[in-house]
Amino acid sequence: MRHHQIWIAVAMTGALALTGCAHNVGSGKPSTVGAVAPVNSAATAGYNGEGVNGQDLNANGPIGGGNSGLTAAELAALPQQLCVHFGFNSENMDAHAQQIATQNAQFMVNHPHVKVRLEGNTDDRGTQEYNLALGERRAETVKQFLEAQGVNAARISTVSFGKDNPLCTTNDAECWAKNRRVDFVYSGGYNG
Repeated sequence: MRHHQIWIAVAMTGALALTGCAHNVGSGKPSTVGAVAPVNSAATAGYNGEGVNGQDLNANGPIGGGNSGLTAAELAALPQQLCVHFGFNSENMDAHAQQIATQNAQFMVNHPHVKVRLEGNTDDRGTQEYNLALGERRAETVKQFLEAQGVNAARISTVSFGKDNPLCTTNDAECWAKNRRVDFVYSGGYNG
């Protein structure tokens, strides 16, 4: 009889331990469990899952915004590359990303009425919360780089879409690399 009670106690302890492991820890593609609220931060405050602050967002990616309110001269002067890419699980810019960010900073210095929204993105591996935080760190890295190049911080805003704004949906390394990025989305009318 005592052996039977010990076995029940061991089984219950094991069951309790396993219930703590039943959540997604970021390995592989997570299962769909419905909408998850973004991280509580200033950088993600405008994200509502449908776009940013009700804007018509359709150019840089499925959620990413279009460059709006720019003059013809500003549109003609836009840098050719409007996004920088990042390595896996990294918010550090390599030399190529810094070169692209420098071109975008120079555009902003030359056009003082232009604002930019830096949209941080990740690939689809990992949890929603982790990817929103990583997208935010990527956008903040680019923001700090632009500021170091002489762009006024008041002209720069950031938002993180995490894994919700993919350019590519194939489940392979090439596609994941395309999605690990920060998009530069410009608008006119800055009068600071």
